[in-house]
Amino acid sequence: MSSTPDSHARFAIAALEAGKHVLCEKPMALDAFDAAQMVTASEQHADSLAWIDHELRYEPNRRRARELIRSNAIGELRHIELSLKPYLRGDGRPQAFDAPWNWWFDVSRGGGILGAVGSHLIDLCRFWSGSEITYVAGLVETFGKQRKEEMGAVHQVTADDYASCVLQTRSGAVATITLSTVALHGPGHLGQVTGSEGTLLLSGETKLELGKPGGPLEDISAPDDLWEKTKPNNMWARSFVRLMREMVQVIRGGAPQAEPATFRDGWQIQRVLDAIRGGRGVRLD
Repeated sequence: MSSTPDSHARFAIAALEAGKHVLCEKPMALDAFDAAQMVTASEQHADSLAWIDHELRYEPNRRRARELIRSNAIGELRHIELSLKPYLRGDGRPQAFDAPWNWWFDVSRGGGILGAVGSHLIDLCRFWSGSEITYVAGLVETFGKQRKEEMGAVHQVTADDYASCVLQTRSGAVATITLSTVALHGPGHLGQVTGSEGTLLLSGETKLELGKPGGPLEDISAPDDLWEKTKPNNMWARSFVRLMREMVQVIRGGAPQAEPATFRDGWQIQRVLDAIRGGRGVRLD
């Protein structure tokens, strides 16, 4: 079933107590306290799978980037830059530019770009580096102050439509993340991973390039066997299909081929989200 983040904790805990497997959408919960309760429930009912829907771990190019980083192909990981500015519609405007009021604009229900997309990008930083985030400094902002319902009623927007942060991992790598649903122009998804011996550049949803010192960027994009086999045809849908295939395989007794995000992963990410919303530098050691 689909649910909003303010209900994730109670629904997930109830499902685990009933002996069910759980795939929880992100953001995992409203805050780290609720997320910690979910972790406790998952560990008390360890016979049930308890995963978070961080499907970008299954996107071929982002998975290949992880393999290259972990195999030392770009040397020591130094910094990661990730941004989303913005999703564009057919008329060239951001998808959220004039969207009608719904729960995504209500912070009390878990709305906002930070939880919606920032949680994925924070997870990528952990997934790629293999290291926990130990320092966080960030801020969120709401530029679009009001939204109309489809029937015309006006609501005050309380959720963020812009977020930015600087992170540092225990291994010493630094990451910056910038998210906006109000930027009128932008490259969409963009990521750059810098190591002591090379660079990885992720452009949009389907392109991965590798650069070595003194040389040009080389296109090493991974093939996608689900291209045009999913609707909508985007990396989120294709990656979700792979995640669900993996979950079914594990439920049937197989071993995971990737590294699915667990409830404990989700709790760690929630701690970072809380710190970014706090608007000040926080150490998470």
